Amino acid sequence: MSWQNYVDNQICNQVECRIAVIAGLQNGGIWAKYEMGSNTPITETEVRSIIEKMKSNPTLFQETGIHIGAEKYICLKAEDNLLRGRKGSSALCIVTTEQCLIAAATTDGVPPGRLNMVVERLGDYLRMSGY
Repeated sequence: MSWQNYVDNQICNQVECRIAVIAGLQNGGIWAKYEMGSNTPITETEVRSIIEKMKSNPTLFQETGIHIGAEKYICLKAEDNLLRGRKGSSALCIVTTEQCLIAAATTDGVPPGRLNMVVERLGDYLRMSGY
């Protein structure tokens, strides 16, 4: 399965997303992504910044927020391999595996629990598969 298929079928078909991305941990290179409209670009610079903070001190997100898709999310939870955030009624979930970062943000009004379950399960699956 291609990385774009993971974004499309394992994330976006499971929960209504504004953005979704899978990127490499080594350099923040984007392997696959989904962006609703052109107002929400996901950049490698944003991804690299998230990866660096998650590796060094994830609690910094609680002070600075999480910046992705040209939006700032309030950080609700910050751990080594997991970030959760909110912006209004939109939820954000980010997980890292051995080799990649998975991030997705919902459209307004989608329950955050559904997003968390989808993204975290995909992260668990990729970890078990060696990614």
